[in-house]
Amino acid sequence: MRMAFGVYELDTELFELRCDGEPRQIEPQVFDLLLYLVRHRDRIVSRRELLDELWAGKVVADSTLNSRIKAVRQAVGDTGQSQRCIATFNRRGYRFVAEVQEQVEEIGGEAEVEMLDGALLTGGILAGSEDAGGACLFPRPPALHPDRPSLAVLPFAHSPGNENVAWIADVVGEDISIQLARIPGFLVVSRNSTAQYRGRELSIRQIGQELDADYLVEGSVWETGNRLRVSVQLLETVSDRLLWADRKEIPRDRLDELQEDVVREVVGCIEPELNRAELATLRKRRPVDLGAWALYRQGHAILGLKGWSEESFSECADLMRRAIARDPDLAFAHAYLALVLAIGHLVGLVSGEGWREEALTAAERAVMLDSQDSDVLGYVGCALADMGDHHRGIGMLRRAVELDPSNAQARAALGAALLQLGEEEGIEHMRQGMGISPRDNRLAAWGALLARGLLNFGRVTEAIEVADKSCRCDDKIFLPRVVLAIARSTIGDQKGARAALDDARRIRPRLGIPDIARFALPAEIAGLERAGLL
Repeated sequence: MRMAFGVYELDTELFELRCDGEPRQIEPQVFDLLLYLVRHRDRIVSRRELLDELWAGKVVADSTLNSRIKAVRQAVGDTGQSQRCIATFNRRGYRFVAEVQEQVEEIGGEAEVEMLDGALLTGGILAGSEDAGGACLFPRPPALHPDRPSLAVLPFAHSPGNENVAWIADVVGEDISIQLARIPGFLVVSRNSTAQYRGRELSIRQIGQELDADYLVEGSVWETGNRLRVSVQLLETVSDRLLWADRKEIPRDRLDELQEDVVREVVGCIEPELNRAELATLRKRRPVDLGAWALYRQGHAILGLKGWSEESFSECADLMRRAIARDPDLAFAHAYLALVLAIGHLVGLVSGEGWREEALTAAERAVMLDSQDSDVLGYVGCALADMGDHHRGIGMLRRAVELDPSNAQARAALGAALLQLGEEEGIEHMRQGMGISPRDNRLAAWGALLARGLLNFGRVTEAIEVADKSCRCDDKIFLPRVVLAIARSTIGDQKGARAALDDARRIRPRLGIPDIARFALPAEIAGLERAGLL
């Protein structure tokens, strides 16, 4: 195979780098490094990956890799400043950015197949198109599992003529794709497949059909003076409907500092919209057509859409059981069932015989099926902590956060578990979890637990602020209103406490002292009684 870029050509058969047809003398290791970057030009290659792939099993200093990168750049007429071929992404790695034309000669040299920007062409016609008579050298990949929704992140558009902005657009798109791939229950189409749609004017519906994608994420990065404007939108391919869109502006001199926060906020907004869209889609289907993944996704969205009540927790748990019955090896469903039963009992919405045994069985089964998934560990760890096994639960939650620092649920659950043990460190973990997913449908519940923790450490003003904000996050959850009433009563604001309790009773008419006692100390209950609020 020959890979041409500009006046240069890599020959993988002769292991040569040629410039204008003339071989250039480079060390074998430098050739291997250049070839690896060219072959993986669709993405950023980290320094760790290069060390693992090219120096496997050897201890190599960073300076060695630096010298090889410098040698590669010199070989292709590149520099650290111009970066026309090899771009450096700070703290991320390197990417080959020059346009590459691949050439493969068939046996006998009778035909040549060209690869241009990932599009397979034969004689200048896209293989498999109508003009090519339907002939395709490579079969179309099999369709994704019909019960597991898929989404694709298209290459981000960018300001023309500015390579730096182009690189930033690629990085932002890649980071969003990576974060979305961590959402349980969804498949994310690889960036190799989506790269072919860069700059192509096709309808959303057509792209969705070609990629077998239910949802598309597209965006752009544009220069506006000394700022960069990042726009992102989520679309449903079947209906060509816009589900969500937002725009952020980042000062160029703070890009490294804020880029990760922007990506997390975007993904935090997209996830609940995907859940909402999927639930609406699933409700249109007959129950017999729902697969295990579909049942899991529907149950996952129930509490956020219907609020917290005995009925919603019961419905959610039942959907998890149905998902497990359909696919006994679905670790997510086992883990989430354990979580729903444990939290439900903790807040008084799950009762009766057998819940604990069922929750423990589901938790153990989930860990047995997948002990290295951040979401599974986050759900199970939270369930165990809520059932009183704080040591094991906190250990799992810490591991979940290590595996995926962007796992908002695991981070918030870790904070809540630490607060149950009287560890003030839990406050910061909860704040971080809530900051990772600023539109999460669990914010009201998390806020109630955070406010309760703040009260425990005498930080009453902060507790009132958090509880009040949490009440505004969701009009269907009574927990933050109970905590707000306790906090306001603590400072003598009995009028405010009464208003908060009345609002809690609006959501849960049968709210009684046992419900409030789950979030109040005995002295606080006595204070509410003296004020005539109970």
